[in-house]
Amino acid sequence: MFRFQHYCACDFWLSGDFGNGAIDLGGLEVYNALYFKKIWETHSGGPKGFGVSFYEPTSIPFGFNLIGHYCKPNSVAMFAVVLIAKDTTGDPSQGALKSPIDYTLIWTSKGLNVSQREDGYIWLPVPPDGYKAIGHIVTTSPEKPSLDKVRCVRSDFTDLTKVDKWIWGHKTRWGLRIVHLHTTKPKTRALSVPTGMFLARNGSNTHELACLKMVKTDPYSAMPNSLQIRTMINAYAPWVYFHPHEQYFPSSVLWFFENGAELHQHDQPPRLVINDGDNLPDNGTADDAFLDLPQDQPSKERLQKGFLPNAIAYIHVKPALGGICTDLAIWLYYPFNGGGKFQLGPFTIDLGKIGEHVSDWEHITLRVDNFHGTLTAVYLSQHAKGKWLTPSEFELMNGTRPVVYASLHGHSHYSTPTSHIHVAGILDSSDIQMLYDELQIMSDSRKSSTFKEESFFGFGARDDVAKGDNVMDIASTYNVICVDYMESGIEPWLDYTGRWGPKITYEFTEEMMIIADSFPHIVRKLVIKLLRKLPPELLGEEGPQGPKMKESWTGDEMV
Repeated sequence: MFRFQHYCACDFWLSGDFGNGAIDLGGLEVYNALYFKKIWETHSGGPKGFGVSFYEPTSIPFGFNLIGHYCKPNSVAMFAVVLIAKDTTGDPSQGALKSPIDYTLIWTSKGLNVSQREDGYIWLPVPPDGYKAIGHIVTTSPEKPSLDKVRCVRSDFTDLTKVDKWIWGHKTRWGLRIVHLHTTKPKTRALSVPTGMFLARNGSNTHELACLKMVKTDPYSAMPNSLQIRTMINAYAPWVYFHPHEQYFPSSVLWFFENGAELHQHDQPPRLVINDGDNLPDNGTADDAFLDLPQDQPSKERLQKGFLPNAIAYIHVKPALGGICTDLAIWLYYPFNGGGKFQLGPFTIDLGKIGEHVSDWEHITLRVDNFHGTLTAVYLSQHAKGKWLTPSEFELMNGTRPVVYASLHGHSHYSTPTSHIHVAGILDSSDIQMLYDELQIMSDSRKSSTFKEESFFGFGARDDVAKGDNVMDIASTYNVICVDYMESGIEPWLDYTGRWGPKITYEFTEEMMIIADSFPHIVRKLVIKLLRKLPPELLGEEGPQGPKMKESWTGDEMV
């Protein structure tokens, strides 16, 4: 028997439906399975070549049923939200769950050159009319599974899904007996509930699987209360480490206002911001107003540096995945974002002022499941997008609190203290090889203050990340600014619709040609092509909008 690896601060859920193991969707109760038995595995193929394993939930509470099996690449930790379901409609003829009427064989490994101990079979349940299949069943026998093995779900409790990440695949030399396995995710955010199942398709089958849907009148009944939110923050809030050479630190918004931040609006002289943003416009467009640093140089330089001892993490609490999870979006405010760097092969190019802008909003999102109060995923913002990671991919303080690193000057977030490269597009492999060869033979005479040769090699915008002495303990300095499902007051600055810094566009061609002219003619065009793939925020000085104006406030995180 296997148990998923859980990152949970247990014994602190005191009341309500949050953390009690099951969630009522409104006639269909779902439970996050904790124990599994392995059904079948192969040791080749997949994202890293280690194969894939298939699992069945076990130790199922009374009254609950399988809705499908789970699979994962052998290269990743055993960690996921996998649901089982219970009918609570009380309707004996048209309940929320019904057995399938048959099975369709999607694929078998029998007779194939697959690294295995026994043959595997992947089946698709055939649902009765008015019901949908949620997941596949996997066996090691050519006999169809029992019809009582799994349940299909009544259509009004389901929603549409789409293909997400590739898990594993196989095809013969002649392209026969093809199968591809993917994770799925809901097509719409709203109240769709993912189930943790996988989708298997062969060359001739394009079927889809459904996910579940929250249909309860009160869709937020399993969301945490105020005390549980505070407990979650204390249990899972990250530690954010800054680079040893960082010059621009976070601060509180109020500190920024109190130390001379100016409000600029059309046809009006600059004004100081009053209190916590009482005079900030809240019904305009992004370009109707902007904030700026003070005009006198000493005050300007002081504000640019931020003030870490005063910094506050601003936390937005919102439902996720149809109300079966809680997202804690942790926003950090920086008064200033420093200039960027560009990696060109072994050379690191300092981009000077390119990338500088007043104000920088970055965030980290913790996703906690509402079944057991378990930390399931962490989102790290990186250059207008970001990445979801599992807790096992972090160093954890006290076993549950992720260690996060903020990049030098740009403040993007990472789980490891190493350098990272970002390119908005990908060059052809032949272009990369040509650049590699030419840059390797460039003489040392080309070294200058602009070009620094290192053992690190790559092509794109560079983020330097390292563990310095300065650190921000989010659990000790935070303010919950909004809980979507609770009545609460909003701080005036949160509703500000303008930009948090001025918009200035650099002369891209002039700046880039200075850099490109330093390279041999044979690579100059490719260098310019690469430089044009810099993230948009590096091509101009544009203050961002505040957290509430970003798409992720009400929608999904950008990846």
